Amino acid sequence: MNPRQISPSKALIFVTLLLIVRLLSACGNKVSGETKPTEVPFNPPASVPVWLGSPSRNFYGTGPWSKEQLQVVWEFETKSIAGRLHKDPWGGTSWPGQPSVDENHVYFPSADGRLYCLDVKDGSLVWSFKAEDSFKATPAIAGDRIIASGLDHNIYCLNKKDGTLLWKYQTGFEVDCGSAVIEGRVYFGGEDGFFYCLNLEDGSLIYKVGRLGSMEGSFSIVDGRIYTGTEQGDLYCLNQSDGATIWKARIGADSDSTPAVANGFVYTAAENGQVYCFRQSNGQLVWTFRTEGGSNGIWGSPIVDNGRVHIGSSNHFMYALSADKGEVVWRYRARAPIWGTAPIVDGRLVFGDKSGWMHTVNAEDGRGISSLKIGDNINSTPAILNGRIYIGAFNGKLYCLK
Repeated sequence: MNPRQISPSKALIFVTLLLIVRLLSACGNKVSGETKPTEVPFNPPASVPVWLGSPSRNFYGTGPWSKEQLQVVWEFETKSIAGRLHKDPWGGTSWPGQPSVDENHVYFPSADGRLYCLDVKDGSLVWSFKAEDSFKATPAIAGDRIIASGLDHNIYCLNKKDGTLLWKYQTGFEVDCGSAVIEGRVYFGGEDGFFYCLNLEDGSLIYKVGRLGSMEGSFSIVDGRIYTGTEQGDLYCLNQSDGATIWKARIGADSDSTPAVANGFVYTAAENGQVYCFRQSNGQLVWTFRTEGGSNGIWGSPIVDNGRVHIGSSNHFMYALSADKGEVVWRYRARAPIWGTAPIVDGRLVFGDKSGWMHTVNAEDGRGISSLKIGDNINSTPAILNGRIYIGAFNGKLYCLK
């Protein structure tokens, strides 16, 4: 029997269909391979280089958090001293100080008059620098330099590698606020009432404005404007380029808080126990909130996150307020007054109280997650990086927790 003949037209159709099937198959395999989900690593900033993480004071650190309760990884002990501020010996990182941390080292101010650089892995000493009096302000990491200040009226610029002095600038009184470094300029306020801008390279003065009032707390720099409070009860908005006053608002009480700027508003607090919200554009008062109790002063700074203002008080409570109206969303009671600020990282507030307990609290509902007693008094603010917490206590020790 002869093989069945296929017409040329049918053969062409058959070959065409075969090619289409193969092409579709190849395309399908290619598309499948290209669209397969791949994990994209998240690379957050690798440091907490200044007070509250940035000149705008709104980077609070990175996780991830351990699922376990807080525990001590290592501790480093400094000397305790008795000085003109305290009759009894004191030490460690005091209010309003916060360590600064990069990939390899933690830098922290101490009451014993030294700025320390430690290895983040085990807390071993890398170097220390001795000043003429206690350090309180958070040091600033600026490239290969460290900017530090304290009670001896000086601003120091140190070599980050070995702590050697590069230059120093003398002010009229103590410098407790953490500085900020932007494009080769060093910004800071002093308790002498002046706000300063120096050249990072050699410490020469670029401008000095005042007298605004004694500035013990730190400031924020946002969109070319500087926001700072004073002991005399004023909130200033200054031009970053020359320090000129843009507006001035009246608080009416000593304000040690660092103003938080978010969504067109400026939030701050004062020792009279009140939290304030002003318009960023002109300093107009929007709302105030007064904490309860007779001993209700506020020394910490507001943290604005997810439409809420978080702040601790001397009445033992940590508050979450609605950012638009200042109404209480939740409150968490600590064991003692809260002087430090509570950074928020991955949905958790982290802070200490003046009885030496560290707390982590759920930012959504104020539920306590964990607590750990590490010292006799914690009134400084923690720095958090890669899920590790660095915090100083009044007993002279710096702790690394996780």
